[in-house]
Amino acid sequence: MLSAIGAVSIALVRQVLYYSRRAHVSRMNEANRDLARKQNDLTNAYRSNQEAVRQAEVERKAAATQLAEAQRRVKAARVENYVIIHELNDPSGARRLFVSPMTLGSTLTLNQNVIKDCRLRGVRHLVEVWAENADDATRMVRAAFPPDNGFNTSKAMPAGSAAIAAE
Repeated sequence: MLSAIGAVSIALVRQVLYYSRRAHVSRMNEANRDLARKQNDLTNAYRSNQEAVRQAEVERKAAATQLAEAQRRVKAARVENYVIIHELNDPSGARRLFVSPMTLGSTLTLNQNVIKDCRLRGVRHLVEVWAENADDATRMVRAAFPPDNGFNTSKAMPAGSAAIAAE
């Protein structure tokens, strides 16, 4: 009887050890899956951060290049500081001199030809018009340099007041 009790006890201990080991292995497998999931998440986060750093470096280099180009253009503009004057009409009779500042758009249309971003765009342009009054001068400027063709003109002013406004 004692040996039967001992055999049953040993069988029970084996069963308990078997199931406890099995539960322990299951817990460890679950912990491994959690760690693998965390590692994948951290790896993905690391890679996305590295890509963001690479992209930021590319953007920084592009900004530095644009800054250098802008500085070069400013330096060139200081050296080449001139104004292009466009003259309309002739002085005669009661006509007076009017002045209208003009800028060029990125795309110009001249005689059915389309010109994109020409070098003269960054240069100051001034239109001098001999006309009876400011409205006629503005009308002539807009007829000669239409806004639809890429010319941006201001309202014509008498030459004396335009010189004061330009300073």
